[in-house]
Amino acid sequence: WWTETAAKIFREKAECFVEQYGSMDVKSELTGDLLGKLDGRRTRGETIADNGGLNTVYRAYRDFVNAEVEATKYTKEAGEKMFWIRYAQSWCEKNSDARLQFLLTDVHPPNRHRLIGSVQNSVDFAKAFNCPVDSPMNPTKKCVLW
Repeated sequence: WWTETAAKIFREKAECFVEQYGSMDVKSELTGDLLGKLDGRRTRGETIADNGGLNTVYRAYRDFVNAEVEATKYTKEAGEKMFWIRYAQSWCEKNSDARLQFLLTDVHPPNRHRLIGSVQNSVDFAKAFNCPVDSPMNPTKKCVLW
């Protein structure tokens, strides 16, 4: 149902996620030793879904806040940061090395990487926390599909 041009653009944009996540190291949470690199191609579907879902939820949050007539600049700014903090908390977990080794072969990357990758791609996250351009949490190259 897609035109060849649309399919080509999708593949090109999806490749950005493959490269981004494929460059991420997975390290032991116990020792810090390198356990391996993510397979960006294997995790592509999940990471695209994570990024798209975050963008959708964030837009819904902003629509809600903008419709709230009694919200002040302070509550909007504080709420903005709380949105991102809560999003990050939803990914919190502690992993054994065995679990991380399993995730290196799974379509789902470790939650830490799902979080970091998705917020690295968000201009709104970088703006909320004043992340300098080209810093780890605000890379110049961002992967955006939709």
